[in-house]
Amino acid sequence: MLTGIKLYNYTTFIKETIFDFNATNYKILEKTNVGSNRVLKGAIFVGENASGKTQVLDSIILLLDLLLDNVEQNFLLKKSLYTITSKYSLEYEFNVDNNIVNYKITFDGNNISSEKLFINSDLKLERINTSGTTYFGEEKDNNDINLNLSLLKLEYYNTRFNNDVILNKLFDYLKNSIYINCLNKNIKSYNPTKTVEQFIGKYAQCNNEKNLNKLLKNIGYNSEVVFKKKKNDTFSTDETEVGLRKVGTNVFMPMYRESAGNQALMNVILPFSYAVKNNCMLIIDEFSSGLHNELEEALIKYFYNNSNDSQLFLTSHSTNILDTSIIRPDQIYSFRFDAKKGTLIKRFSDENPRESQNIEKMYLNGVFDGMPNYNKEFKD
Repeated sequence: MLTGIKLYNYTTFIKETIFDFNATNYKILEKTNVGSNRVLKGAIFVGENASGKTQVLDSIILLLDLLLDNVEQNFLLKKSLYTITSKYSLEYEFNVDNNIVNYKITFDGNNISSEKLFINSDLKLERINTSGTTYFGEEKDNNDINLNLSLLKLEYYNTRFNNDVILNKLFDYLKNSIYINCLNKNIKSYNPTKTVEQFIGKYAQCNNEKNLNKLLKNIGYNSEVVFKKKKNDTFSTDETEVGLRKVGTNVFMPMYRESAGNQALMNVILPFSYAVKNNCMLIIDEFSSGLHNELEEALIKYFYNNSNDSQLFLTSHSTNILDTSIIRPDQIYSFRFDAKKGTLIKRFSDENPRESQNIEKMYLNGVFDGMPNYNKEFKD
């Protein structure tokens, strides 16, 4: 599980900024929102528009793309525009069966300038520009490394780290991860062998609706999924059309004619179900796009109540989910952008709110920072 991220000169994060996903001493939601080794099952990021929330999610996506994707990356786009230095760095810490894995990568312009990997403080990989050394069983030198390619990725695909159990389990966790942008309906999977379980269109070709409708019923949703077989005479093949039917009616509504909210739900329902069954990271941007705030609450509670060591990282503008019946104060970060200092963050637990306090109201009153102050009485 991801226990921390450290960002420096990355996008809007000018100063070194640390996100900690280890549980604090709060006792609320201990059985549901805290995973193994007291690692939190994710975090929620709140704050005004363009304050840096999405950039934190993007820092996780950058790691996944760097290690698991074959698409060429333009790393230069991630450097902060608010500074003149060309270097920026990201550091990630994971807890794998109580073993601490630390990976730091530094970029100079569009090139990888350095990498270091530690397991329980033991150096396992180091790289400077095009040269590097790995220590998986035996010391091995690597030369002429592509400046756009991670040495960690090379070692995974070439050697599987000489069967290192900890790192292979970490990569299995990363590969299961799913990214969703609810605003533009973009979904990205990092495990091509599992897309049938993650994408509704592919799922419909191989499964019936029973399990999905059971989940929707448990949530209390007013519609059920229908997979309708149709004949494509042009290609002489059977296809399956996905649609919804409101409970108590016989009207089938194909997805392309459904509301934006129902389309948004159908995009996230399988990833939520998958993340509950498979340890991974579920990364969701603009979670409040198209979903009623009560539905957001139901999905978040479903995840926390049923997942094991998966993590949910999301951004949302729905403040109703800031409730201690849903989420712990140490799982919430607020964001504010300062013209001179860049993105500033505050972890709600740093203010030591009592478990019985209304943290949504405290946030709206400015206690945790990151609450925008717009002019609501604007007149010409």
